[in-house]
Amino acid sequence: MHQQRVLLVVRRLKTGGIEKATLNLAKGLLVAGHHVHLMLLKGASELPLPQGLQLHKFDLDKKARNGFFGCLIDVVGRIFLRFLFPGSGFLWRGYICSQEMNRFIMDFEKRYGALDLILLRGQGVFETLWNYHHPHLWQVVEGPPASFSQFRLAGWFYRKLYQNKQVVTVSGGIWDVLKAELDKYHVQVARQEVIYNALPIDEIRFMARSDVTDIPQEPFLLHVARLTPVKNQPLLLEAYAKSGVMLPLVILGVGSEEAKLRQLAERLSITDRVLFLGLKENPYAYMARATAFILSSRQEGLGLVLIESLACGVQAVATDVPGGIREVLIEEQRRLLAPNNIDGLAHKIREAVTDPVWVNPAWIERFDSEHIIPQYLSLNTQ
Repeated sequence: MHQQRVLLVVRRLKTGGIEKATLNLAKGLLVAGHHVHLMLLKGASELPLPQGLQLHKFDLDKKARNGFFGCLIDVVGRIFLRFLFPGSGFLWRGYICSQEMNRFIMDFEKRYGALDLILLRGQGVFETLWNYHHPHLWQVVEGPPASFSQFRLAGWFYRKLYQNKQVVTVSGGIWDVLKAELDKYHVQVARQEVIYNALPIDEIRFMARSDVTDIPQEPFLLHVARLTPVKNQPLLLEAYAKSGVMLPLVILGVGSEEAKLRQLAERLSITDRVLFLGLKENPYAYMARATAFILSSRQEGLGLVLIESLACGVQAVATDVPGGIREVLIEEQRRLLAPNNIDGLAHKIREAVTDPVWVNPAWIERFDSEHIIPQYLSLNTQ
């Protein structure tokens, strides 16, 4: 396959699933010898970038408001339209941002050459660029869509975001959730593909062999995630306390819920067994040494962290929630899929300790970058 020129578009580059998946994809494309550019719509990158990736920081919102027409639309939208048409703010911003994107791409292609593939990642980007059109543009849906169902113009909103668009979902489960929402409003996409997020499996296994010094000496359980409501760590702590398992629980991550979680651990009288170790640059070294990995999310687009855990050879317990978790946890590993409640998760935590699952390395290979990259590169050749 010839060298392709690819543009990845993200809203921010902070610690999170979309950002991590985007950089993994960029790295895989670069290793395969392609020209990769990343367009960042807000702020600066807080993550290390793969060598060879060309970064374009382009604040479309700010750029669009600089002109008279853009400024006028923004003011009118903020003062009047958001009250007349609740939920419609993205439409007015997106209309002018899409015009700026058109100018950016025209200049880009004059300088670097024609783009073979443009990937918009995440609903925030879809809203910013809903009116931008390019024959090689695909929207990558990373998780269940933010619902517009509370707005009377919900059907119109969904049509602007998805009607006749080319859509990739990162799991079949996410496509099921999205399609059910679109079907309610008779919205049809032009094309749809399921392509899993790519991971550098060999690199993960190499990093997993690194030394760590701040883990318990005895066997332990592990949770790695942002400490935010969608990851549902209160369920994790409640289930862990109820399980009766005395192995320490190590939590890696930071976020808005940390103080509440520490207070909950104190109320549950498990503070002596729960270790909040913060954000780690190399979580794989912790994964490789854990007895089991536990995920308590309310929803997951695919469940990258589950794949990473399995790549490190460690069994995973996860809540059975919408998204792609059932596509990751297959065969014997599915035995540790837990009902999304305290009793169900507590039972599976005990089971992982008393009757562990042996991780088959073959479960992981389908997520390796060398298998995923060709699927993306073939989107516009079908």
